Amino acid sequence: MAERKDPLDAGTGFEWDEGNAHKNWERHQVTPEEAEDVFFNEPLVVRSDVRHSKPEPRYYALGQTSGGRHLFVAFTIRRSLLRVISVRNMNRKEGAPMANTKTKPVPEFRSEDSEREFWAAHDSTEFIDWQSAQRRKLPNLKPTLRTISLRLPVSMIEDLKVLANKRDVPYQSLLKVFLAERLEKERRRA
Repeated sequence: MAERKDPLDAGTGFEWDEGNAHKNWERHQVTPEEAEDVFFNEPLVVRSDVRHSKPEPRYYALGQTSGGRHLFVAFTIRRSLLRVISVRNMNRKEGAPMANTKTKPVPEFRSEDSEREFWAAHDSTEFIDWQSAQRRKLPNLKPTLRTISLRLPVSMIEDLKVLANKRDVPYQSLLKVFLAERLEKERRRA
């Protein structure tokens, strides 16, 4: 018998549209970038929802952003892309889930909007046995990238190219490393 592959292991990126991006911001002030960030930090605790995974796999996650914001995420996987349905701040109980042997069944949802509304108003610990969740790493997942236009002095670009050449990396990659290091330093200071 062939071993079933976990769809999470095949996740390579994210699917966003105006609906799931705007509604989560409007309701909970969570940006798509923050929602994605949860999946790249540890610990990430994920629980599948077999009962609601008929048309597509459904999952719930607890995690935190690089900035320290603790979030609850309801999501699905379409093809190899994670689609965030609902994301909000964790409540106190979700931040320290305890064994809960008596959970209520998660209701059936007619749409992503009805699922988003439900999770906005309900504590996941009443419906999800977080003790059976697993810590996960998603090795193939990449954040959404956005192209920006950046004007730099020619001398700065030339210095960057020299440094990049010494490290045998493209200068744009080195620039990303420098930005990431500085952002991390600023986060720790804040």
